[in-house]
Amino acid sequence: MESKFRTLISSDLDYEDLCAEIYFEEQFVAMLTQEQGFENLEIEIHSPPNQKFWTFKFSEFEEAVQHAKCRLLELQKMPEEDLE
Repeated sequence: MESKFRTLISSDLDYEDLCAEIYFEEQFVAMLTQEQGFENLEIEIHSPPNQKFWTFKFSEFEEAVQHAKCRLLELQKMPEEDLE
């Protein structure tokens, strides 16, 4: 069964590092940010449009967050000393 979650990696102007946006059925759910470092990721969970709360399986949401984290790690900026 295909997941109803989708992850989008973005370069939001409000953040210095890349962010991971998580969508459920094409509706924005959450954003992972790494402004405090990759080891201190933060998640911003947003309210659903026209509803009081989100309802989805925890395991599927957990998998979506883990996928977003892995994508951020894959695309993480290289330290400047590694570029020389």
